[in-house]
Amino acid sequence: MSNYFLLTLDTTGPSNPTFVIEGGAAFSNDVFVNCAINTGDGTKTGYQMKIWGEVDATNEATIQPTEAESTWITYQSTKQVKLSSTDGPKTLYLKLRDDVQNESAQVSDSITLDTTKPIVTISGPDVSKVSKKSGKDVAAFSFMSDQAFAEYKVKVVSSTGAAHDTGTQISTANGSTNMFGTTGAADTSINCSINGADLETASAGDGEKIIKVFVKDSAGNWSV
Repeated sequence: MSNYFLLTLDTTGPSNPTFVIEGGAAFSNDVFVNCAINTGDGTKTGYQMKIWGEVDATNEATIQPTEAESTWITYQSTKQVKLSSTDGPKTLYLKLRDDVQNESAQVSDSITLDTTKPIVTISGPDVSKVSKKSGKDVAAFSFMSDQAFAEYKVKVVSSTGAAHDTGTQISTANGSTNMFGTTGAADTSINCSINGADLETASAGDGEKIIKVFVKDSAGNWSV
């Protein structure tokens, strides 16, 4: 039988806690975001964490708007959190505690929730029918978006309600202009033209075609 024992004194909270929402992205178009969580401590056995901030309080009882309302949960290196539903900047907070309940410093990260889809308005076209004959082979139109955008594309689609990931992209191989591109300012017209040969390539056969413009904002929302 031993006449002694070893007892460790630990009064230091988890070191260098980190908390990153969606890999540090500036925007999210989804209320559900993935958070990466870490600490400089080598072992995390028995560790817990507490998360709070601008969240949907009905989604998870342990994650609430204030630190006092939230409760400690088992440490995870990744955690999905549901943000409060209104668009705008969101801040989430994190604390860690070790297996003897020493708490870390508080850390936070922010992201802007943007779930509002851009609205596209088309002016034109200047003609209602084109052929592949010179002088009659181009239809011109312009469009603008109510939001600044990071990408746009012009496609032939099967219905007026078609989504951006359906239909066929119109190419510029035969002289069509501005059928796709990158950044644009809100409420600023972009002038486009469709050549009959490019239209035929995108959608073979005579007949009426549905042409639709899609734009994507900085948060990744595509217009409908």
